[in-house]
Amino acid sequence: MRRQVAFIHTSPAAIPMLADYYLDHAPELEITNLLDDGILRFFARQKEGEAEERFVDLLCAARDTYNSELAMVTCSAVSRNMMKRLEDATGLPLVKIDEALALEAVTSARRLGVLVTFPPTQAVIRKLLEDVAADAGVEVDLTFKLVPEAYEALLGGKNIHHDELLLEALEELGQEPVDAIVLAQVSMARLLRKLPPLPVPVLSSLRASLNTIRERLGAIATATH
Repeated sequence: MRRQVAFIHTSPAAIPMLADYYLDHAPELEITNLLDDGILRFFARQKEGEAEERFVDLLCAARDTYNSELAMVTCSAVSRNMMKRLEDATGLPLVKIDEALALEAVTSARRLGVLVTFPPTQAVIRKLLEDVAADAGVEVDLTFKLVPEAYEALLGGKNIHHDELLLEALEELGQEPVDAIVLAQVSMARLLRKLPPLPVPVLSSLRASLNTIRERLGAIATATH
């Protein structure tokens, strides 16, 4: 029997990469995608309370309507603190898509380049990486590259221009004194098939998130038996 998992999205751009990857690598999961792209406007206007209310609504639908055992929040602008409040409010086990990515990044490299397109994500991903590094007992040096025009291109359906802007930014980051580059948003995973030769590895949340989901589902199964 396939396990029921919900993905909570704030951007339609996140869905195709995740759908393709999970279809190929996790046939044991039945995924329900729930999307509200208006949440990003709340984040952009610094109205986190309104964003949190909408997440609660989506998570309750995942729990009550779709019988999800677990939900993954794919929005990189959601903080660890908000994730804790959402889990407390809904009682649904939650995974933050970039939590495992952050752990992989800080344990594999000390100098990290971080590529971001949605401005509110930058402060959140900085704190996440610093907090996860502190938890792991390591220090990291972060170099950010913010490309908001790529985010605007993606919103406007200009996917090719989005990719061109980010591939150029990746090459620039690769010339910085960094040991690895983190793609801060899952919407950038589309770049993985187009990467130019780079002197450092590029890390995405696709594989790491699946490992985390499997671990959490395993814990849930153990707890119910």
